[in-house]
Amino acid sequence: MKKEGVILYQGKSRKFIIVLLSLYTCLTLYFLFLGFDRSSSSPDQGLRYSLTPQGIPLHFPMGRDFKIWFFEMGNFVAFIPFGMVIPLLFHCGFIRFISIFILCITLLETLQMFSRLGAFDIDDILINTLGAAVGYGAQRIVKHHRNTLKGIIRIFLTAIIFSMATITVVGGLNHYLDKVDGKSVALNELVSSDGAVVWDEELSSFTVGEANVEPQINLYSRKNQKTNEFSYLLNKKYKNMIGYFAIPDDVVRTASHEPITVSFIADGTEIYSLVVSANSGENHPDSFQTPLNGVNELTIKVMNDGSNPMTNIVMWDITLTEPNTGQKFINSIKSTF
Repeated sequence: MKKEGVILYQGKSRKFIIVLLSLYTCLTLYFLFLGFDRSSSSPDQGLRYSLTPQGIPLHFPMGRDFKIWFFEMGNFVAFIPFGMVIPLLFHCGFIRFISIFILCITLLETLQMFSRLGAFDIDDILINTLGAAVGYGAQRIVKHHRNTLKGIIRIFLTAIIFSMATITVVGGLNHYLDKVDGKSVALNELVSSDGAVVWDEELSSFTVGEANVEPQINLYSRKNQKTNEFSYLLNKKYKNMIGYFAIPDDVVRTASHEPITVSFIADGTEIYSLVVSANSGENHPDSFQTPLNGVNELTIKVMNDGSNPMTNIVMWDITLTEPNTGQKFINSIKSTF
């Protein structure tokens, strides 16, 4: 049978493929609702769902937990055959096929949620649909002998190539969204909105644990009071803050051993704190990193119970990082939900 240049399965081969597709569909439904010990889940647990896209969990296995990678890859690979076979049984363009597929998989995700045998996850819908689209593209590329064993093998080989290319592209996109930072801004470049802080303009070097430290970006001056609090308006522009802290060796030799606490407070809530003391045997440079997603105002509070009126702790090379372009786009999508 032929229409618009598309050859469909017919006769005995059509019946055979329909039987195989039916069995494969039953197997897929089994894993969606009963596999992976889903039935042992507590029937009293609440509805589980995720309506906010978190990204497409598609990667190569290197450096990842194999079980998690296998489950995520299964969500992609398991739906490729639907895209390969259904268009060879029924006339359907890509838009029509993918629209019906999204509707069906959304209904299945909804049933998983209400049956307590799974969760409604928008990311699952994305990766299932991506798999079906890869299968559809593979069978469309092969124009000749589509209903013969030779043609079927070509379709499968094309699907493998498309899958590898898709994993490479999506994996690269995930790396960009997860690992690549946007513009960085030194904390001392921001204007303090409350309180006062002194920055060492000369970026004076010092030793910590006999190792020489030379700040490159900024340095929280040792002229600051031992108890100090200052704030910055971030206007939700930054995703994280990183920096380094230590007690210089000359302070260790002369200071008391009362602990020094540095607290990072986001919009009135403490999100991170550092506690150090002047113990010479444990003295070494250390780093800190704290997320700032959605933070409007950041307050840094330094508290030292020692007798020295000036601070005993120094912090240096403190920078705030903006989201990259892709992260900003994802955040704008999330904000609409």
